[in-house]
Amino acid sequence: MSQASHRLFFAIRPPLRLARRIANAASWFDARGQALAAERLHVTIDIIDDHADLPRGLVDTLMAAGNAVAAVPFDMAFDLAVGSPKSVALRPGRRNPGVEALRQRITAARERVGVVPRRDYRFGTHMTLGYRQGAPFTQGIAPLGWTAQEFVLIHSHVGRTRHDVLARWPLKPAPGPQLALF
Repeated sequence: MSQASHRLFFAIRPPLRLARRIANAASWFDARGQALAAERLHVTIDIIDDHADLPRGLVDTLMAAGNAVAAVPFDMAFDLAVGSPKSVALRPGRRNPGVEALRQRITAARERVGVVPRRDYRFGTHMTLGYRQGAPFTQGIAPLGWTAQEFVLIHSHVGRTRHDVLARWPLKPAPGPQLALF
């Protein structure tokens, strides 16, 4: 049996200019660690189990789920750097109703198309900056943020430091009240 090497997940990503600033600033956490490239920084919203081969039908099914999601743009903000024994991530100090609403909509759409979530996955808003061995820590940082304008379906080539964006869906403002002219 071959080893799982394909991962599919829905995510939001910071704008590339901000991602580059974050990646550059994150170099402080541990020179011996493996920092993620700016192009791979993301916030996982929903994830499924890994696969040895990339099942095309599964990709199509997840794209159908993404097509069914309607959500509005929201502000993302991180104000904590948190180190576990194996990684460093940015986390928000407060709940984010926007990201939670998007997650609920994506999860419901994925469930409607019959795809099960990753076993033992528990959602927690974070953006992994890199991997390292070290003592746990939590450190306040100057807030970093952006307005999430889209969500994406990512194909991660596990162990190859490569992410392919398979689809993008814009987050659209809620329609305002219609003006009655007559």
